[in-house]
Order: sequence, then C-alpha cells, then structure tokens
Amino acid sequence: MAEKLRSLSLKTRVLLVVLGLFIVGIWGLAARVAGIMQDDLERLLSQQMLATVTYVAADLDDNIQMRIDNLQEIARSITPAMLADSAGLRAHLERHGTTRVLFPTGVFVADRGGTNIADYPPLPGRVGASIGYRAFFKEIVASGHWAISEPLHGRFSKQPIVALGVPIKDASGAVAGALVGSAYPSDHNLFGRLEKTKIGRTGYFLVISPQDRVFVSATDQRLIMQPLPARGANSLLDRRIENGFEGAGVGDNSHGVEVLTASHNMKTTGWIVVAGVTTEEAFAPIATLKRQIYLAALAMSLALALVLRLVLTRQLAPLGDAGRAMRRMTDGDEAFAPITVMRNDEIGELVGNFNRLVLGRRAAEQQIELLAYHDALTGLPNRRLVYDRFLQATAYADRAGAKVALLFLDLDNFKTINDSLGHLIGDALLKEVAARLAECVRDTDTISRQGGDEFLIVLPDLADADATAPVLVKIRERLQDPVDAEGQELTTSASIGVAIYPDDGEDFDTLLKKADTAMYRAKDAGRNTYRFFDEQMNVEAVEHLAMRNGLRRALDRGELVLHYQPQVALAGGAVVGVEALIRWQHPELGMVPPARFIPIAEESGLIVPIGEWVMKEACRQAVAWKKAGLPELTMAVNLSAVQFKRGDVLQTVVSALEETGFDPHHLELEMTESILIHNTESVLAVVGRLKRLGVTLSIDDFGTGYSSLSYLKRFAVDKLKIDQSFVRDLATDPDDAAIVSAIIQMARSLGLKTLAEGVEDAGTLAQLAGLGCDQVQGFHYSRPMPPEELPALLAAMR
Repeated sequence: MAEKLRSLSLKTRVLLVVLGLFIVGIWGLAARVAGIMQDDLERLLSQQMLATVTYVAADLDDNIQMRIDNLQEIARSITPAMLADSAGLRAHLERHGTTRVLFPTGVFVADRGGTNIADYPPLPGRVGASIGYRAFFKEIVASGHWAISEPLHGRFSKQPIVALGVPIKDASGAVAGALVGSAYPSDHNLFGRLEKTKIGRTGYFLVISPQDRVFVSATDQRLIMQPLPARGANSLLDRRIENGFEGAGVGDNSHGVEVLTASHNMKTTGWIVVAGVTTEEAFAPIATLKRQIYLAALAMSLALALVLRLVLTRQLAPLGDAGRAMRRMTDGDEAFAPITVMRNDEIGELVGNFNRLVLGRRAAEQQIELLAYHDALTGLPNRRLVYDRFLQATAYADRAGAKVALLFLDLDNFKTINDSLGHLIGDALLKEVAARLAECVRDTDTISRQGGDEFLIVLPDLADADATAPVLVKIRERLQDPVDAEGQELTTSASIGVAIYPDDGEDFDTLLKKADTAMYRAKDAGRNTYRFFDEQMNVEAVEHLAMRNGLRRALDRGELVLHYQPQVALAGGAVVGVEALIRWQHPELGMVPPARFIPIAEESGLIVPIGEWVMKEACRQAVAWKKAGLPELTMAVNLSAVQFKRGDVLQTVVSALEETGFDPHHLELEMTESILIHNTESVLAVVGRLKRLGVTLSIDDFGTGYSSLSYLKRFAVDKLKIDQSFVRDLATDPDDAAIVSAIIQMARSLGLKTLAEGVEDAGTLAQLAGLGCDQVQGFHYSRPMPPEELPALLAAMR
C-alpha cells in the first residue's frame, strides 16, 4: 500500500491528503450535528408525549371527580327515612336527571347490608340484588368515603363497567347505605374520547388498573377488561406498574417492537394513563434529517475534490515543468544550467535552490574531495593522502638517492586531559598541536592526523637519518610551551618514533609499524622524547609478543615452578625462612628468570592467576617440608600491585591457607612501597584483614621508593627488606653504609625487623652484623634452589 502511494504524483497525493482530512472533518462534524439534533428531537418528542399524557390523565381525573361530586350531592339529599320507601326513593333519583348523562347504565341505592333497594332507570333484577361482597362497597362502609370499583362485567348491563359509590349517612354521621352509579369505560363522556385522540399512525392510549392488572380502557376496545402482559414481557410496563414511574422512555413492547411511551398516574383512581407510538414513526423525521445532513456532506466533499484538483493543477504546473527540465539535465539530454524562475513562492524558491545547487556543484565536489583526504577536526591530510604523499616522496628518493623519514607522534597523557576536562578542550588542544607541528616542518613535509592523539609526519628528501634531528628537537621544544585551550592552560609533550626509508623498510605499512614500535620505546624511556627504530627493537617486540602468548599457557602446562632462597638469622646463623621465587621452565628458552616475564604478566593482567598459583604452591610446599620433618620455616611470598588492583588478594590468601592447612603465622607477605601509596584506604582495609589472619608483612626493596614513615605505622609492617642496591657496595661505599645503618636504626626504634638482600661475601655479612641487622639473604649462603635441595642445605648448615 505504501509503495502504491509513493508511486502517485505529488498533485494526487496532496489531493488525497487534503480531501481525506476534509472528509474526516466534515463527516465527523455531520455525525456530531446529527447526533446532537437526534438527542434534542428525541427529548422534545418525549416531552410532548408526556405533556399529552399528563393532559389526558388530568381530564379523566376531572370527569371522575365530577361524577363523584354529583353522587355526593344526591346522597346528601337522601335521608335515612327515605331508605324504607323504595318507590319514593326511585322517584327521588329520577328527579336528578343529570345522572342519566353521567351514568348511562343508571344509579342505585343499597342499604347498609349491601342490598339494592331502589334504582333508576330500573333494570330487571337489580333491586333486591346484593353488592355487599364488592370490595369498593366494603371500603365505603368501612371508611365513610367514596370509592371506585375495579373494572368488572355488569351483571345487568352485560358490558364492562366501572362503579362509583358514595356513602349515605344518618344524622349521627354513620353510614346508612350507599349511592352507586356505573358507567361504560367506552362512554364518550368518560374514556370514550381516547378513541378519538390519535398519535400518529401507530400511536395508542391505554388506561391501566395496576392493582387489578387489567386494561380499563384502550384505543383498541378489544383490550378492555383484558389482563395485562405477564411480568417480564414488557419492561417499561412493569416499571410503571411496580414503581409508579411517571415519564417518557424508549423500550420494546410485549410484541418486541421498539416504542416511545409516556405515562402519568390518575389521582382519583390510581390508574395509569399510557400513550405510545413506535420509534420508527416517532423518529422518522430525525432519520430524514440525518440523511439530508449526510447528503450535504457528500455534496461538499465532491465539490471540494473538484475545486482542489483544479487549483492544484494550476498551482503545480510550474513545478512539473521544472521537474521535467531537471530530469533532462540529470539524464544528460541537456547541460546543467539555471532554470528560469517565474514565481516568488515556494515553487519559485525550490527552483531557485536548484539553480544554486547547479552553480555550487563544483564547490561541493571540491569540498567532498577535501573531506575524503583531510581530517575533519584539524584540516590535516588523513592517512589516505599521507600515503599518496609518501609514495611520491619515496619515488623521488629512489631517483635522487635520498632518504625519507616517517615520524609517528603520540601525545603524552592526552587521555587524562580528554577524560577530565572534556572533549571540547581535548579537540582544542589537538588543533593547537596541529598548528604548532606545521610551524616545525618544511612546506614540502606532510603532517597527518591518524585519529585520536596520533600524528604522522613524512619528511622527504633527507641526506641521512641525522637530518631529522633538527625537526625532532624543534617539535619537542615547541610542544612544551603552555597551550590556552578554551580558557584552560595546559602543557603537553609527545613521544616520537622514527623509521627511515629504505633502511628500515620499503613500504608504507612496514615503516608505519616500525615507527609505532619506536614510539612505544620512547614512551618506555619516560615520554617527551624520541627513538629511532633499530632491529633490536623488532627482536624485542617479537619476543615480547611470543612470551606473552606463551605465558597464557604456562600455568595450564605446568611450566611455572618455584625456587626458594633461604633467609638466615645473623644471631645464631640458622635458616629461619625462605622466599618463594617464581621461575618459568620454558620449553624452548629454558629457565626464564622472573625479570623477563613478570612485567609482561603485570601488563597483561596474567599476574593475578599466576599470583594465586604461587600463593597456594608456596603454602603447600611449606606444609610438605614440615611433614617431612624439617624445622618450621617462614614462607615469604611476593605480592604485585596489579594483584591489589585487579584481583582479590584477601581471598587468594584465605583460599591458600584453607586448602593447604598452612599456619598463617608462618606466612610472610612481601609488598613494595608502591602498593601502599596508591589507593591507600582500600589497601589499608585489605592489609588490616590480612593482619587479623595472623600473617606478617614486610616491605620489599625498602629505600628505593618513597620510604614514607607514615605508612609504616598505618599498615603495621613487621619487617623491612633492605634493597640489594645498598647492600652490594656496603663495604666500599660510605653513602650506602650510611643509608643501611639509618634504615636498621629506624627499624629498631619502630620495633621492626630488618633483612638485607644481596649478601654475597663474608665481609658484607660481618658489617651487617655490626650494624645490628636481624636477617640476611643472598648468594653467600645459597642461590634460589628447587624445593628438593633445601633439606640437604639445612643439614649442611646445622
């Protein structure tokens, strides 16, 4: 469906959209208006129906009341003495001629017992008959008030009648008899007028006796004295009879036909007057009106469609002409040229914009070419363009016998600036660096931004590699000047790697890789410097990668082993502990010392699982020695700063102690000073938990770091290990002797033990003993050895 709509012309789509919106609006409005008018007309018809019924009920009440008044007037003229004279009583009734009009079936007098004693006009058998059993007569005698009978079949008239009776009272006010008049419900002076009242073709009137559940009167005479429909057959009728409801409403009659009915209760009799008409007839004008409204809406929709089509055809004609002209240009049938603008409206603006596109096409193509070959932030050539410039430079170098230098430059600590101050300031710094680099090179040189904080510089036409030195020095000095980046004063530097064509390689990718390697060598040298690539760098890089990959599998293959170097107490000369030192039994390189692979393990994060293995293996070996009968020794294990940052040192120690059963009081953890000065609070919390386990703590290589006295107190250190750089020349260097002496005296005053590393001769040993050192460790006693050689050493030393 969507594809079909898109294939239509703009004119057709606009026509459909506008026409659709109009149709929705106008038909919605028509439906709303028709609904409101229908509600109003239905309410008006209901009110009119109710008014008619109310009027009829009031008229019927007046007729009943007039008959009651007439009877009461006659009854007051009848004395108790007249009740004994039947003939005189009949003559008295005859003198009141109005009774013949009001009561066509006649009137009669009954005594207190209900026996008829006189009537007029006389009907055979009426005198002497009894009405004492009638409910309305009993009500007259009991209440002394008038009463009306239920609709009934007259015994003498043989027709449906209703009887009205009033009491005849004696002088004391007691009921002595009753005067009764009867009439036909269809009498024209009573309910007969209902037959003449018409409410449309299907309308009707009913008079209902709710207590007797019969029709008293009806437009259809056949219903008189017929029982009402059973309860549930006509909900509206049930509601009026049971709840005494007065008003109008719509519902189904007992034949299932929907009718509008209205009802009103008669005050005199308690009967209900009902009028009804089918909704099909009652609401026929409403249906006609709704059809007229919808026909008007349809006519307006068709008229709008015609007018809109004519307007759109006229208004969009210039757009069609311009579209055809553009199509001929894009298909190559005509040369690109401005289209004549004839109008100053939206279509004229569209054509004018097309003209501006035509005129600016060349500028756009140039801009696209610029973006394809240059960095968007700095405007410098990108890698694609610098590669092209490199090819040109090497082609000239081959002809002229010259050299080409490729400089790989990386800003130092740029990530810190970008993360802490935001990318806006970082981008400003990059643009300033690009401008300063341009100041340091020749016009024939090419500077390129590779992305992030990395730049490439191609220096063509060089006599030799030394010709790059002036440029390198200039770059280094210029970048060190403060930079004002978005109001922030910053300083930066760069690490630069240099590769020379053709000495270091003959293609761009090879030289780029080697310049990158040299750049990392510059970073390792302390940053803010430069390094040239040499073959040794490549060898070291390949070896570093191979060792890193091999180290990942060394644990699984069981290539890592521990050697142990004894620690000797100067007082007595006994071995009191050993330090666990890791070795890598490489299948190709042989025994690899830790200095070669531990930095790689720390850089890659492998030091964490390796450290866990070392801790468990050292504890296991200590337990094995004890079971073999060796004296209980302290096991010293080194911890790496990376283990604190990326691993769970506490869990590692606890797991090792639990799995091996090693006594934590004989476990000594060696930490460097760098561990204690970074993330002090978190490290302090871990160290506190370790101390509570019972392990002892020592500071390894003490004196080579920050040597802060505050952390010695805060971390509850037990031992200081004096670095071998101070011990090795102790006998010949007075400065080293002073440092060692100061460390031993300070440790003693703080209650700490001291251990000197790197003791290789008896003279150094004697001097340390004289200074008061507690323990020593070094080649003078033993090199680090496999675990199976330690028992023999201990036996020999004993």
